[in-house]
Amino acid sequence: MHCGISWFIHVLLFLLTSSVYLNGSCLESAGSKPPRPIIAELRANVATQSLVVKWLVNHTGLTRESGDTYEIQVGRTDNLTIVHNSKVSSCPFGSDSTLTWTWVSTLPLQCADHSIRIRRFCSHADPSDWSQWKTNYGAQDTVDRVWKKTKMFPYQQVLKEGSTILFCCVPPRGIHVTNMTFNSTTSYPLINITHRVTAIAVHNLNITQASGSGVYSWCEDTTEKRNNYCSNFISFSPQRPENLSCGTEDLRTVICTWNPGRPANLYEPYKRTHTLHIKNTVEDPIKCGEWSCRFQAVPGLEWYHVSVVVKNQLGEEKQSYSFNITDRVFPVPEGVKVSPGVTEANVSWVVRGNLSGVELFCQVTADPVEPRRPTHLAEAADLQSTSMHQVCNGGSDERCDVSLEQLSPNTRYATRVRCAVRGNLEGEWTQPTYFTTYPLVRLDVWRRVRLLSHGQRNVTLLWTPQLSGSASSVKIQGYKVRWRQEGCQWILWKDREQTQTEISIGPGQCDMIIQAVIQPGSSPPGHITIPPVERIEYLWNATRVSGSASGGFHLIWKEQEGVTCGYTVEWCTVGSGVSCTLQWRRVPVGNTSVSLPAGDFKAGHRYTFDIYGCTDEGDKLLGILTGYSQELKPVQSPSLVEPIRTTSSSVTLEWHYHEDDHSHPGFITGYLVTVHKTGSQRSPGHVQSPFTKTVADPHNKSLTIVGLQEHQKYTFHLSALTNVGPGPHTTVIVKTQTIPSILLAKILTPLLLLLGLAILLCLFWKMLRSCIVELFGYPAGMNIKPIELDRQIHETSERLRCLKVGDCVCSDIEILSVRPTMSERMPLIHPKLPRLSSSSTTIPSSSFCPVHPSSYSSSMSSSLPSLSPSCPSFSTQHLHQKGYCPQSPTEVWNCSVQTSLTNRSYFPSVGAEQSVELKPIRVTDSSDFSSSPIKLSNLITSEPSEGTQLRPGALLENIDGYITTDSFS
Repeated sequence: MHCGISWFIHVLLFLLTSSVYLNGSCLESAGSKPPRPIIAELRANVATQSLVVKWLVNHTGLTRESGDTYEIQVGRTDNLTIVHNSKVSSCPFGSDSTLTWTWVSTLPLQCADHSIRIRRFCSHADPSDWSQWKTNYGAQDTVDRVWKKTKMFPYQQVLKEGSTILFCCVPPRGIHVTNMTFNSTTSYPLINITHRVTAIAVHNLNITQASGSGVYSWCEDTTEKRNNYCSNFISFSPQRPENLSCGTEDLRTVICTWNPGRPANLYEPYKRTHTLHIKNTVEDPIKCGEWSCRFQAVPGLEWYHVSVVVKNQLGEEKQSYSFNITDRVFPVPEGVKVSPGVTEANVSWVVRGNLSGVELFCQVTADPVEPRRPTHLAEAADLQSTSMHQVCNGGSDERCDVSLEQLSPNTRYATRVRCAVRGNLEGEWTQPTYFTTYPLVRLDVWRRVRLLSHGQRNVTLLWTPQLSGSASSVKIQGYKVRWRQEGCQWILWKDREQTQTEISIGPGQCDMIIQAVIQPGSSPPGHITIPPVERIEYLWNATRVSGSASGGFHLIWKEQEGVTCGYTVEWCTVGSGVSCTLQWRRVPVGNTSVSLPAGDFKAGHRYTFDIYGCTDEGDKLLGILTGYSQELKPVQSPSLVEPIRTTSSSVTLEWHYHEDDHSHPGFITGYLVTVHKTGSQRSPGHVQSPFTKTVADPHNKSLTIVGLQEHQKYTFHLSALTNVGPGPHTTVIVKTQTIPSILLAKILTPLLLLLGLAILLCLFWKMLRSCIVELFGYPAGMNIKPIELDRQIHETSERLRCLKVGDCVCSDIEILSVRPTMSERMPLIHPKLPRLSSSSTTIPSSSFCPVHPSSYSSSMSSSLPSLSPSCPSFSTQHLHQKGYCPQSPTEVWNCSVQTSLTNRSYFPSVGAEQSVELKPIRVTDSSDFSSSPIKLSNLITSEPSEGTQLRPGALLENIDGYITTDSFS
């Protein structure tokens, strides 16, 4: 019994104590403590490196506004080092509730043990005691499971961009970490977590190109191995989807699209996921793609409330959207087909889906594709987009069609279709469907008519195919030519290479039709009418026109009343010497001008334009225009007519030139004559040269130039002119005539002057002769003392420098033209010198001067003096030896007794012999040299004996002169 009571008391106390702890209610009594909390659950989320703790609370006796507060501490490692301390508040939600708190660790949970404890604060009460520590154990080896190598954490995790992450290495027992490396390149300082665990801190993680494939970290330990590595991934938190929109094409399938924002950088299984939830149904969540999601419409449901959730290991984002499905119908045409024509195309399509009873509104457009070759402006204007609208019934699989018109032939188009329920927004365009319209060949027809005899005519029919568009090349099979005249009809076939034909017709009106045959495509027939032969043919004068500044032509003519179907301008190059290619240009009715581009014309070529007016009877000539797109200078020169007429003061030029020749590179506007004076100086009062004269009339081919100087040569240049300038010139030299009276005066004037001079000479001859003799004759009674040489003759000769051997130079003898009278002629011979003997002639070798060999004769009667016994002697024949040089005595010879000096500077050769007496000069001693002046005269005299005959080599003239001491200084 006692045992039973004792057991009951213990059970009652236990229940009472448990009730206090479990309910956890705050006691209001002062000084009492609330019961300490009891941790119900501690769970670790390795993916997010977070700890989730749960505990039970009892809010009985608490007001709704009071609540309670809890203090939570997080301890790390076996030492329970506090790494986090925070307080959280909670509001009462009934009598009993469970509170949850989550803590995210910067250190991976596998690196160390993490423990949590909690205590409670109540109003006006002391805090409760701490709860028991609740521990989450990190990764470590145990006795049952021993590690063989160091492990690194976090491992295979998605790390947030821009965050700071701690990486740790947990080695086996007895091993220590020595180094840690992140992303293969950088080593970081080590942080000791425990005596075994080591960590590093990496700040501001960045997403790189390699982040999608992972970043790597290494641990090096005392085993000197570096194969302990782990890989992780760097990414960013999910972004909320933008522009979420939903719609349907056929009321069967709903398609939702959105903008996911920043592109994902990770791949499966770490890639972010998109899930669509239909909130107002019991349907399961729908797994979606990155940009869109597709699901089946719920039967009978019009309003949809959907949300798109984006999630990855770093978090999740959500976007919601609501819509009525009947307002979001966008039909999509399918099976678009096109049947093209030349200028039209038929487009058809099908709208599939459950759209019975729905009225559809569709739009069709055809856009020209860029041509393969450049098009003219007229063609570019035709290449415009075409758009048509069509109303279709919404029946299932019902085909709609529409016809597109005003298309350009032979052009490539891209057509698209889109449809919508009337009143709603239009749907998406279909993909383009390409087609090409058929080609269209128009023929531009013209003719050239040549009149034959008896009213018959030869018609050259010409045509030019004009193709529209550029999508493809057109193959013309041939041309069919038909013409009718006076009830008869003819048909002619021409191959595709031919563009002209010749037809003979009569004088009446003739209708001609030509048509191109192509497949596929069409060609409208070209028509032209040849008018009947005119009874009176009108001769037209060509009107000159000038080219435009761009090098083309701008032609203008007067409007004609009878013209009903426009004008035609026909032109051809004339005067080029080659066959002309006829060209023409159509001008619509109402226009009386046309601009022809410069590319169709060449500078310096003459063109003739025929203006035709189109009437009911055919094309009739209205006028002729001719001109150059750009004139050049002439290339031909005029030809002069000879003989040229001249006077004493004028010259008349005449020439030939074909000024109207069409081969000229410009219109000949006149001629230019340039005059140049040739010969003597210009006289005052006459026309100055050069000068020019212009002939303004190209048909006037003569010009008289007046005001010229008589008996003067002139050069004339004649050239043709155009508006650009002169061409090549023709040159002629003409001399003007002389007046007879002036010529006679020019001849008689010098003759009369010479006659008067001769008369004056005869009258005053005696007086003039005496003056000449007095002026130039030898003075009478002059005593000339010869040179005296002393014993030191060598020194004297050096001073005088007259006996020195050298080249042929002038001696110091002054030659005068004065000839003394016969009575005054005295031989300049020293009286002490003996006469030369006639038997021998001895001349010092040093005194030889060059004399022509013919200057001496073997029969010479005179002799040269003997100078000294020691001087070498030469006979007269020695004077004829080669190399003999005549010169003045310049060398002193050694002669002790007598010395003779002879000047033989000139011995002319004559045809008759003459006896010459040579007289030497005696030279006295040196004492006389300086005491008195020395004069030398008549060194050689000629005194022929009566009856003596002249001999070759004899001296014919006397050489007179003076030698003075003044010349020796």
